[in-house]
Amino acid sequence: MCGRYSLNLKDNQSYFKQETINNFKPIFKYNNDNISPATEAPIILQHNSKYLFKQSKWGLLFDWLPKGKTLFNIRSETVQEKLFSNKLIVNNRCLVPFNFYFEWMSTDTQKQKYKLYTESQVSFFAAVFSLIDNTYYFSILTKSSLESIEFIHKRNPVIINKSKIKQWFSNNYESLLGSSEDINYELLK
Repeated sequence: MCGRYSLNLKDNQSYFKQETINNFKPIFKYNNDNISPATEAPIILQHNSKYLFKQSKWGLLFDWLPKGKTLFNIRSETVQEKLFSNKLIVNNRCLVPFNFYFEWMSTDTQKQKYKLYTESQVSFFAAVFSLIDNTYYFSILTKSSLESIEFIHKRNPVIINKSKIKQWFSNNYESLLGSSEDINYELLK
């Protein structure tokens, strides 16, 4: 599962093409070490074979949710079956760039905070988005945890490797719903 993550595009611009940075200058100033649901953060969409960066709020809005609540994670195993998400996964896939994310492991006396990250400078969560009144909203897809981090949390975000981005935006995305990169972790004090 994912309830907090970090993104510093300002200091990681070398990971992207200069043309992309020039086209989305305000986005590439983004730096937030504690992105939480309802926070605005960049997402990447594909439109007419071009990648677009958009500021978006984390958490999808549905009238069946309690007032003030959003759906910030969706299970990848059921995203295609659920009425609220089956059209989103077909038509509104996006990527959420991140540097690392946080999980909390419950012990008998406290919750221990872990920082999780891949080997890449910038990685990408698989996500879906909606557009309501000119505002973008997104939800991150999750899956059963990798065995190596299962002791921290039973679920983790679906992570799309940079080499699989074109596939994620193609009609051949389904095999990526359970994918993930190797994840490193460290206990934070």
